[in-house]
Amino acid sequence: MGGRISIIVGLLAALLTVVLGCLVGGISGYYGGMTDNLLMRFSEIVYALPFTPMIIAVAATMVWVPQSQKMYTVALLIGLLSWPGLARLVRGQILTLREQEFMQACTALGLSDFSKIFKHLLPNVISLVIVNATLQMASAVLTEAGLSFLGMGVMPPTPSWGNLMNLARDARIFQYYPWQWMPAGLMCLLTVVSINLVGEGLRDAFDPKELQ
Repeated sequence: MGGRISIIVGLLAALLTVVLGCLVGGISGYYGGMTDNLLMRFSEIVYALPFTPMIIAVAATMVWVPQSQKMYTVALLIGLLSWPGLARLVRGQILTLREQEFMQACTALGLSDFSKIFKHLLPNVISLVIVNATLQMASAVLTEAGLSFLGMGVMPPTPSWGNLMNLARDARIFQYYPWQWMPAGLMCLLTVVSINLVGEGLRDAFDPKELQ
């Protein structure tokens, strides 16, 4: 039951990161100029914010959020602070792709900017996006577990791996009842390692240098 909450938070945070990163990176890379400068300066401001202290500070102040909505709030916070890295990667790829011959063909056919960005440019960076999404999901699962462990994320009676591991803060439970917290920690470790291995496998599979 705790794994359900932690993995849902990871999925939602990764989805939000992908949507924001692709949107900002795609528009910035395609239009360039002033639009590119404004979007990239904004992303640099978000990127410069200290991720862990910001997450902890904001989560600690959101005591008014209903417990049933807490996991969505945590996922939203993680996603809103995680997209700049993906946006910069997508922008760099699109800056190269927009000069290719197929984009000249799109212009000659009179396609709209929306069609050029979302139907022709972004599909060509989908491998980069998929790999980044898997790594972001693993990071989000760990972040949620850390917040819940500190009592700032999903709280009991709703179970998550983080608040199950919170039992280990009691020295007596830590020493004499390891079965109460160790399975949650072990499953969190195995899940994050598995997601990272899938991401590494996807990176190798999609890398043109590895394709024969």
